[in-house]
Amino acid sequence: MSERNGQISDYVQFVVEHLVDNGESVSVNPQVEGDDLYVDIEVDKSDRGRVIGKNGRLIRSLRVVVRAAAGRDGTTAHVELVEDDEEDAPAADGAEA
Repeated sequence: MSERNGQISDYVQFVVEHLVDNGESVSVNPQVEGDDLYVDIEVDKSDRGRVIGKNGRLIRSLRVVVRAAAGRDGTTAHVELVEDDEEDAPAADGAEA
């Protein structure tokens, strides 16, 4: 991972930790594939709305800033809020939880 990619993931970690109530539960996982940087953000379920923002404006703004920073090195960056669907999904056998 290049130095700029490390700086970008540190920036995302800093911003998200200061947006949520449970900053210690924030996990930012950067992955590099070719010239693409993928930054996955995991937060507590109760903090997802804070990261998304009203009408998705906050996460969209974060993506714009990250794309611009990555573009300086010719890299494409993608930011995703990872949702743990296991908690929300119905049981596999059809039984209600």
